[in-house]
Order: sequence, then C-alpha cells, then structure tokens
Amino acid sequence: MWYLETDTLAVMLAAIAVIIAFSAVTRLIFKRDLSPKVLVFVSAAVIGVISWQLLIFSVGYVLITYAMITHLSFARRGRKTLFVIYCLICTIPFFYGRLHEFFPQLPTIIVFVGIAYHMLKAIDALYFVYYVGMDIPFLTYANYILFFPVFTAGPIFRYRDWLRVYTAPKPLELDTLIRHIGRFIRGMFKKMVVLWFVSAAFEHVLSLELHWYWCLLIIALSYLTVYLDLSGYSDIAIAAGSVMGYTVPENFRKPLSAASFTMFWRNWHITLSDWVREHIFVVLNGKKLGRFMSAAVGFATMFVMEMWHGFTLPYIIGGVYNGLCLGLENLFGLTRVDRKMNKAVFVIRCVLVNAAFALNTLIFTVTPQQFFEIMRGFIR
Repeated sequence: MWYLETDTLAVMLAAIAVIIAFSAVTRLIFKRDLSPKVLVFVSAAVIGVISWQLLIFSVGYVLITYAMITHLSFARRGRKTLFVIYCLICTIPFFYGRLHEFFPQLPTIIVFVGIAYHMLKAIDALYFVYYVGMDIPFLTYANYILFFPVFTAGPIFRYRDWLRVYTAPKPLELDTLIRHIGRFIRGMFKKMVVLWFVSAAFEHVLSLELHWYWCLLIIALSYLTVYLDLSGYSDIAIAAGSVMGYTVPENFRKPLSAASFTMFWRNWHITLSDWVREHIFVVLNGKKLGRFMSAAVGFATMFVMEMWHGFTLPYIIGGVYNGLCLGLENLFGLTRVDRKMNKAVFVIRCVLVNAAFALNTLIFTVTPQQFFEIMRGFIR
C-alpha cells in the first residue's frame, strides 16, 4: 500500500495537519469551519506526490463524471436511458484496467490506482441525482471522489453519507484526537508488524510437506492475512479522515461473531457488500423479496463482489462458492440468529461461517497450484 511508503506517509500526515490547522483557525476567526473549501487542493497535492499521471487521470475522471451527473440532473426526457448509459461510462476505466491484465501489450494510457472505488462512488452520485433529484455542487463532488484518506482502498462513502459529514465537519477535541491517533497507530501496527509475522509464518508453513493439520493452519493464516491487511488499512483511513472532522464509515465489525453468512457480510468489508446489494439487486428487485428471489439475489451479489476483484478463473470459482453459501442460507431461512440460541450452537455456527470464508481467502493469498496442493494435503 503506497500509504506505507515513508515519504508518502509523511506527506499524508502533513496534509492532515494542514486541514486540522485550517479548520481551527477558520472556526476561531470566522466562527465556522472552512476546511471543505481547501480540502480538494490538499487531496490533489497528496495524489500528485504519489503520481502526477494519477492526478491528471483523477481530475479528468472527476470532470467527465461530473458533466454526466449535471446533465442527468437537468434532463427531462430519457432520464432512465441516460442514467444507465452514464453508469456504464463510469465503468470504462475499471474494465480497461481488467482487460489490461489479460492483454499487457495494451497501452497504459491511465493510472488505475483506486479506480474501482472511484467508479463505485461516481455511480452512487448518479443514483443520488436520479432517485433523490438533488443537484450536486462541483466542489462537494470533487472532494467526494478525491478525499485522500479513502482514495486507494476505501471504505466506500455513499454520497448521502459524504454530504452529511462534509457539510458539518466535527470540531477536533482532545479526547477524540487521542482516540483517532490510537486507531491510526493500531492500523499501522497491524499492517507493519503483525501482518509481517503472520506472512512469515504463512510462507514457512506453505513450504512444509502438507498434511491436514498444516492445511488447517494455512487456511487460518490466510484469513488473518486478508483481515489484517484490509482492517489495518481501514483503521488508518478512518482515523485519518475522522481526525480532520470527516467521519469515515466503518468497514469491519467483529466478523468472528457472525453466526450466518448474512451477518458476516454485514461485518466484513461492509461498505462494499452494502454498495453491491443496494445499488444493483435491491433496486432491480425491490426491497421485499421472497425466499427464492432472496437466494438468487444473494448468489448474484456475492458473484459480482468476487468479480469486482478480478475476472480470472479463481475469482469465478470464489464467486460461485460465496454465492452458494449465501444463496443456500437465504433459501433455507438461516440468515437470522435467534437471540435465545444455545451459546454452544452459536459458537459452532460462528466457527463454521468464518471457516468457510477462510477457505475462500486462499484465492487472494496463494497460487492455483498451491491451492490444489493444500486441498490434497487434507487427504494425505
């Protein structure tokens, strides 16, 4: 992650300090926080330090998508058609990037860092204009897309949530500053220290002659690797954004305590799973779904989420696997957990759900050859 590079991290911390200082001064002099007026320039400076090509692409993406949003807000005829077309146009850089993975000889005409998250936010803004009917100011939108703490890997703001925190940044107080600094340090510790030891153990066990007990340990370490990487970044992003007064949505809430796949996906990478469910399948099928439709929607949601990571065969397999887990759970009515459930049964269900997901994390941590070797290890 580029935020962990020393020079870039220093720039990011300096940018946070600038926003905090500007916020404090303007609150003191003008009795209101004017930091949103300069936030876009600070974000642009941070992105420019990373890559000037990335900055050019990001600014161009903001201008093009905002032009479509503005046109949609004023359109009186063919709004539905325009809405669908504009949503598809927002995905072009993302799909070009995926195509580039298969055909590396294609020209690298744009820098793709964070494009998947920009795409989701731009589409959400189109949804907001189409369904809510409110105009979006340019400065608000530019800050929404370029907000540097979540620029690379989320969490994913929905525009309505961004609008709420952007228009009323929270003043920084000592206790909140201490809490956010603690979270920032915790995120860095996960990414820099704990993840290093887990990764070293993971690589060591992979090099052994695999038997069922080593395979179980590999799956557990794979789960930890993915969790520490994603949750560590989320801690850093949430702390960095929140300390400036812009409360960033949570991305993880104790996934180990999830006793069903439905509960799990409401606690793991929350902003992504919520985005997919809300923007695609709930809109297409309505909010009240029968059991069979819920199962189909659950399967399709998980399949799309997996394809969001890549279009290769392992991700297709992972999409089918996760889709079946969530779809069958919906089909048999196992999504909810009775509060009166026996504690032992609850713990067993939590273990089974997390173990099933842990198996899926191997897609992100090992090669296909290593995956099949791990599976053979269970019967060796």
